[in-house]
Amino acid sequence: MASDVRAIEMMLKTDEKARRSISAWIVQLAKKIHEKPEDVVWFFEMRQLIDEVERLAETATDEELKEWERELEAEQSGIDRPIEELLEMGRRSFKKFKRIEVKLRELGVV
Repeated sequence: MASDVRAIEMMLKTDEKARRSISAWIVQLAKKIHEKPEDVVWFFEMRQLIDEVERLAETATDEELKEWERELEAEQSGIDRPIEELLEMGRRSFKKFKRIEVKLRELGVV
């Protein structure tokens, strides 16, 4: 699957007609499930990130996970929002993800 994705990425970088075709397909898919095209793209981006985190969690050693945790802590800067607001944003994003997932699953897309 990863090689298929890379092949399509290369095609989309060089072929304008392919980009337009994919864009039209995303718009039609979004219309079919009554969502915004950018939300459909967001769904697939989030799904890819979730898959990557799950893969890392399964294959990473404890030492690698601790190193990753140290890197994340070093990168973190102050967050200017209250925890309640952050939790609400996460809850809304999770609901949106699940809503789109159900619709795409009914169509047989995922």
